[in-house]
Amino acid sequence: MIDPSTFIQDFRTLYAKSPQCGSWTRGSENCEYGDILTMSKDCYMCFNTGNSRNAYYCEDGRVLNDSVDCTFCENCELCYECTDCNNCYNSNFCQDCNNGNDLSFCYDVRRCKNCIGCVGLRDKQYCIFNEQYTKEKYEEALKNLNLSDEKTLEVIAKKTEDLKRKIPRMFTHQLDTQNCTGDYIYHSKNSFCCFDTRHTEDSGYIVQANLDKGTNDSYDCGPVPTALDLCYDAAYVDYLFNCQHIYWGSQLKDCEYCVNCIEGNNLFGCNYMHHKTGKFHILNEEVEEDFYKKTTEEIRKILLENGIYTIHDLIYKELKQGKEHVDNKDPKRKCLICENDFELTPQEIKFYDEKKIVYPPYCFPCRMKQRSVLRNERKMYKNTCDSCKKTLITTYPTDTKYIVYCLDCWWKHIG
Repeated sequence: MIDPSTFIQDFRTLYAKSPQCGSWTRGSENCEYGDILTMSKDCYMCFNTGNSRNAYYCEDGRVLNDSVDCTFCENCELCYECTDCNNCYNSNFCQDCNNGNDLSFCYDVRRCKNCIGCVGLRDKQYCIFNEQYTKEKYEEALKNLNLSDEKTLEVIAKKTEDLKRKIPRMFTHQLDTQNCTGDYIYHSKNSFCCFDTRHTEDSGYIVQANLDKGTNDSYDCGPVPTALDLCYDAAYVDYLFNCQHIYWGSQLKDCEYCVNCIEGNNLFGCNYMHHKTGKFHILNEEVEEDFYKKTTEEIRKILLENGIYTIHDLIYKELKQGKEHVDNKDPKRKCLICENDFELTPQEIKFYDEKKIVYPPYCFPCRMKQRSVLRNERKMYKNTCDSCKKTLITTYPTDTKYIVYCLDCWWKHIG
């Protein structure tokens, strides 16, 4: 029987004994070292990366070939130490560059070729530190630059940095947006304080929503939220509707405080469940609709009394004796974690009120950090699947307290 007074401990017990997937890499070949790699081949220590070949130490990348140490890059080949670059070829130490070939130490250059240490250029070729060269002079200068020498690289990096401080830059990185704040936002509208986000509307505090579809009418979602509507406090999820406090979930509707759940609705406090639709579940137990509605309301009150505001709190927060929650409606607030002051916007207050969500007691950076640390560190270990016993390359160490399955066994045994 479900007892609301013991829900927090019951959830933690269920979470601890529910298997975790050792690696979410799928549709890939020779990519054991890394995680969330899809449709890729011969990649090493890459994370949240897709459709890539021979990529090493890359994160949040798409279509990377023969590239190393690239972050937030797409459609790049033979690139090294690049950040936020798209459609670049044979380029090194570049940032915010698009449609470039043979670039080194460049920042914010577009449609350029054969440039070194350039900043803010458009449609240029054969330039060094923003000075135009002829092809012959450029090739002669290039022969005298030993780009494999550490001291030479330090000199170029310093000159480029000096040039960066002289060239004006745009205050934000946005494309095809209306009424958005944040950085690296694309094809979005009415979104507040979002970062690395695409196709998002009427949302706030969304991070790393950089796949095909972002969020609508959602707050505090990410990393990696894809296709969410009316959601709050969700990370590493896709295709959710009206869900709150979800970690690792897909194709869910009207769910709260769930982990590792796929294809379900009306789940509350559930772990490791698959294809549970048309029924009502609390802590993985099927219950009647009336009991579900009454009991979940009681549980929500108990969670707030114990200072449980997020899915991270429910899993990890140390409980204190006595009631902790104070229902403060003041938009000017002090974060309970870092103690910095922050203020709620009218847009998000409207969202919280409509969804009957308690105003967040933590500031945005602390909330984002909570969701990010739900995942393991970017370290790889040789471990063993607790079901089939085959060797795993996983972010779970051998002394992990959790049950860890390979991807095949995880899907085989899910409830």
